[in-house]
Amino acid sequence: MSRPLTAGEVAIARSVFGEAVDYARVRLSTRRWGGFAIAFGSYVTFPPASPAPADFAAESIRRQAWLIHELVHVWQFQTAPLRTLASWALTVVRGGYGPGLPGYRYRLPLKPWAAHNLEQQASIVEHAFVLRETGLCAGAPAGATAAVLNRIPPFAPSRQT
Repeated sequence: MSRPLTAGEVAIARSVFGEAVDYARVRLSTRRWGGFAIAFGSYVTFPPASPAPADFAAESIRRQAWLIHELVHVWQFQTAPLRTLASWALTVVRGGYGPGLPGYRYRLPLKPWAAHNLEQQASIVEHAFVLRETGLCAGAPAGATAAVLNRIPPFAPSRQT
């Protein structure tokens, strides 16, 4: 059974995406198989070993960052579904699909937003969130700061008025 985002989850997401995501369309659920989250359209499913909690806003920063990562994919599907599917396919073909694999890694200085694949984009935003909240992010490249990472996403808080 899927559920909408909670008010707390929407507040966290708005701090990253502003109004760039249609939050009313987002649904979260836990599926019965697999070991990773899957976002397709406005639906995000989590694996049974790490189910979607009742409210990510009450969870650790790490779990909230996972939600932010998946919401980048929701934003990608809501704004450019064909580009998102093409980016996914290219990432699969290039053998870099999975946490920590090349499909997720990016380097500084950052390339333009569209030059990053869907997982790199999600990692950039996820890392910017963690850096903003804690000041430290082991997964981010050396020298990364929230300000540096927030320069390129089209919905970055620094670009919102």
